[in-house]
Amino acid sequence: MNIMPSEGSHHSDARLTNLLRTMITATAFALCLPALGFAETVDELVAKNTAARGGAAAWQAVSSLQLSGRMDVGKGMSVPYVLEQKRPDKMRLEFVFDGETSVQTFDGKAGWKLAPFLGRTTAEPMTEAELSVAADTADLYGLLFDYARRGHKVELLGSELVLGQDAFKLKVTLPGGSVRWVYLDAKSGLEVKVEALRRLRKRDRVVETFYHDWQATDGLLIAHRLETRTEGEKNLHPFTVQSVRVNPPLADARFAMPVAVPTIARNGK
Repeated sequence: MNIMPSEGSHHSDARLTNLLRTMITATAFALCLPALGFAETVDELVAKNTAARGGAAAWQAVSSLQLSGRMDVGKGMSVPYVLEQKRPDKMRLEFVFDGETSVQTFDGKAGWKLAPFLGRTTAEPMTEAELSVAADTADLYGLLFDYARRGHKVELLGSELVLGQDAFKLKVTLPGGSVRWVYLDAKSGLEVKVEALRRLRKRDRVVETFYHDWQATDGLLIAHRLETRTEGEKNLHPFTVQSVRVNPPLADARFAMPVAVPTIARNGK
């Protein structure tokens, strides 16, 4: 009995095998499309993010924000802070350390700082690295909102897992050429992580900021816990928001060069 396949059946088996391979490859590619980001466009993702955070109209009505809470300063210590932001690109950060108030201000172009706990009670200009952080902190809208008008270039790079969540990865190039990487949760559209390159200890290091605990205030959704980690470090540094004020009256003078803070000598001396 001839148990070998005939020439015709051999060709049929080969065609069937090739067809199955083609179908499997096509199916696998189709399943990967959403994960790779090709099923969404930049504008669709930005629109979803804006809507999730409260909507364009709600954010366009925001001219200032005041956040207060506690922030980590290293070695397991946290201190109270107040962060004020005003359109366009103004920022003032105050925090109390060792009983003395430190101040950092940025008016959209220049930045200054006071650090009395280090004996620096006269305003000093920020370093280039500090200015970069201050400029990011002064942005009360986030990197994606109204990005085209603000001169931001946004590209969709694909997707990655962030803290176990599927997230779309966007590359944001700012008008000055600096780059940030924004990761949006695939389901909610909210930020789960933002990455930036910072000049620290004479080299560029990646700084990650993770976003948690989104809560609504006056129709705006704002993350109430942020955690930062610098490349080469294991520990996360938390920054918590305990209260939010939308559109508080903030005079421009608050963002000008700080005035020296008088300090009282210890032991009454």
